[in-house]
Amino acid sequence: MKKAASVILALLISLTGLNAQTTATEYFDAGYKKYQSKDYNGAIKDYDKCIQMDPKNADAYYNRGMAKYSLAKDDDAILDYNKSIELKPGMFDVYYNRGLCYFYKKNYKMAIIDFNIALSIKSDHAKSYCYRGACNYYLANDADAKKDLTMSIGLDQSYSWTYYYRALVKYAEADDEGAIADLDKAISLSTTEYLFYYQRGLSKYQKKDYNGAMSDFSMSIGIKPTHAASYTWRGCCYFANAKDKNAIQDFNKAIELNAEDSQAYHYRGLSKSYSDDKSGACTDLKKAHSLGYSKSQAEMDKLGCK
Repeated sequence: MKKAASVILALLISLTGLNAQTTATEYFDAGYKKYQSKDYNGAIKDYDKCIQMDPKNADAYYNRGMAKYSLAKDDDAILDYNKSIELKPGMFDVYYNRGLCYFYKKNYKMAIIDFNIALSIKSDHAKSYCYRGACNYYLANDADAKKDLTMSIGLDQSYSWTYYYRALVKYAEADDEGAIADLDKAISLSTTEYLFYYQRGLSKYQKKDYNGAMSDFSMSIGIKPTHAASYTWRGCCYFANAKDKNAIQDFNKAIELNAEDSQAYHYRGLSKSYSDDKSGACTDLKKAHSLGYSKSQAEMDKLGCK
């Protein structure tokens, strides 16, 4: 009887262990829950186990790629998206998200290929038009960029970044009024993006609205205090308003954040020259010139810098 009891106990332990074993589906579901709660590293570990048990699970590769993308591991995400496409071609989300990875890696030509495929599957997807348009802008294909971005806005008026990218195109075309209108819309949709204020400040500066530009650059700095270019351009606004002390303070900060900012050196030099600091002005103008700011040579000649 004791022997029979031992056999039964062993069988129960075996069955208990079998029931406790986690399946690939359970790892998949656990990974999804962790992804939803923004535990991306935990999600990746669960998807690793899912894929180990079910290596042909295209969705697991895609989801793991999304977790890696969320951790800014774009190269690793692309490898997972590639495998997902290999196993299950034709999934819109995989092409769109791989396109985003290429976009953020500044591989705009590859991104366009993916957005083209995504749009061939889902022709009314506004964000695919948006990011294809952004790629075209960065590739200096402004006409195609504006066409895509306008199409995107026609499909979805709620995505702030589409207005921002179209504003970049308009700014490149010297259409500052149009750029400001798009950036007003972008800011109305999202008030915490420093680039929106920075870009609107640039257009206002071009229109010689120095106080309006200064306000926008200050907003940009308030959101991202380490954005060197916002200090440079706000300094230029102070300079245009003959507030040289304030201008120098902003140029100092810009140079502290970016020691290669030739524009900041140039205008700090001009500000110092109006503050009767010829030696400091010449030093800054020489530095700006050495960094490639061509306008500095004429100013050095005027001051008689040696």
